[in-house]
Amino acid sequence: MLQYIDKQSHRFVYAVTGDGELNEGNIWEAVMFAGKYKLSQLTVIIDRNNIQIDGSTEDVMPLESLHGKWESFGWHVQEVDGHNVESLRDAINMSKAITNQPSVIIAHTIPGKGVDFMEYDYHWHGYGKSPDDYKRALHKLRTLDGKIKGEHE
Repeated sequence: MLQYIDKQSHRFVYAVTGDGELNEGNIWEAVMFAGKYKLSQLTVIIDRNNIQIDGSTEDVMPLESLHGKWESFGWHVQEVDGHNVESLRDAINMSKAITNQPSVIIAHTIPGKGVDFMEYDYHWHGYGKSPDDYKRALHKLRTLDGKIKGEHE
């Protein structure tokens, strides 16, 4: 079986993580392992929204320079606008072209994007919302905050 897997060189592995998860030691052990063994078919995508349940990532446990940390462990690092699908696609395609090291894509995002009363506010992260909160948020997203009218009015 291992021999079969080894012959499947066109296969890629993707892992998605939040920036708050990077506080865990086992993440960094895996990062060091992948860098050491040049696991070039591995791409990690980080949702870099700068918040976690307890607050700002930089207040809870500073991560910067995130780019420099990953690079120092032997990773190819890209930073993109995580809300731009084309940028993400291009970064993923670039990661496939890197053949001598694993890749990480730091996708900068805005938590709660499109819902003004939730944007950038870690208090909404990981906690239950009331039915009214959901209704208000969906209305803002479906109507582009009242800019368009349609069946969702």
